[in-house]
Amino acid sequence: MKLKQVLEIQKVLGNKIPIDMNEKWVYHSESREEWVDIMDLDIVHAIRILRKHVGTDSYPYVSDVPNWDELKSIEEIT
Repeated sequence: MKLKQVLEIQKVLGNKIPIDMNEKWVYHSESREEWVDIMDLDIVHAIRILRKHVGTDSYPYVSDVPNWDELKSIEEIT
């Protein structure tokens, strides 16, 4: 499922979509060697990109986050 489809589902469910979601953002795909509209990314690919960039020095490792075990998992949210 693409990110733009996720936003459309959110609209149908009655959730407000922030105005900045209408802005065009692109991501440079290393595997495709081209720029890709973020909204055209599959949600799994988007999560992998986020994980890749969150793993930089500006974000803590899981083991450094206080009370990590108490945070809700995706299974508990859905």
